[in-house]
Amino acid sequence: MNRLTRVVTARWILLTFIAALSGKTLAADDVQYIHTLGQQSVQEASHAYYQDLLALVLKNTEAEFGKAEIRELKPPAQGDMHYLLMKGNFIDLHRFGTDLKVEQDLLPIRVPLLAGGLGWRGLLIRKADAMAFSQLDSLSQLKNLTACQGHIWPDSTILEYAGLKVLRVDGYDQMLQMLSKKRCDYFPRSIFEGPSEVRQFSKYYPDLYFDTGILLKYPYAMYFFVKKDNLALAARLERGLSELALSGKLQQFMQQHPVTRHVFPLSQFNDSLVFNLVNPILPEQTPVNQPAYWLQLPSAARVISVKPK
Repeated sequence: MNRLTRVVTARWILLTFIAALSGKTLAADDVQYIHTLGQQSVQEASHAYYQDLLALVLKNTEAEFGKAEIRELKPPAQGDMHYLLMKGNFIDLHRFGTDLKVEQDLLPIRVPLLAGGLGWRGLLIRKADAMAFSQLDSLSQLKNLTACQGHIWPDSTILEYAGLKVLRVDGYDQMLQMLSKKRCDYFPRSIFEGPSEVRQFSKYYPDLYFDTGILLKYPYAMYFFVKKDNLALAARLERGLSELALSGKLQQFMQQHPVTRHVFPLSQFNDSLVFNLVNPILPEQTPVNQPAYWLQLPSAARVISVKPK
């Protein structure tokens, strides 16, 4: 048993032990209903991936933890998902990009659900600028350009920490408008998001496309989170997800799922210029030194490590 496996096993044993003491374990014949939010909009294509992954984890852990079924609830018209999970009994878990605040309020299951792929960012750019971007080969050149990013997105902080210019914008549609109208030069999107988004908005923004010739890469984890006192569910998720990741079956699942399979094989990024950025808001407990949890760059990719400004 290697060190990584020992650490994961120890954490799972601790969570299971505490859950047992709290009296929140189930009898063998009981069915545990896991309440999650349903799809929030037709554009939320990633919803199916997370629900299918959760179903797989529950199935794989049934012998140890008992039967479980997912119950999807209609998302409220208004409401902060973070607050709904932390304060109420409406849902049992939700997914969030991790940061210090959410880890203070909720209990993270520290297995990145997309193997860190949300931190692999290609660039939405104007088609007319494709040649100029193909000739870009240094950080100093990129610093002369301006990125559109969400006003409160963590990505904005990460890019600014690297010394890049960022135009902070409220609203996804506004960012597309800014890019199309040349108010900014590029809009970083993950390799999972970019292609599907281009298909969705191509009717309205035919001048934009998704370029992976340049990648901005930084450690970024999307986790399942549960309430602080839901230790039984935390233990189950920790067990199931860590076993999937350590066995390589999580990435196999990603390679086969309709939402994520288009990024494989990763050799398609052999010719990409990759700027490795520091994430200054990443919690210290993030398992960055556990390679089985993360997608790995192809060895042929050209990588430039960016020091903070």
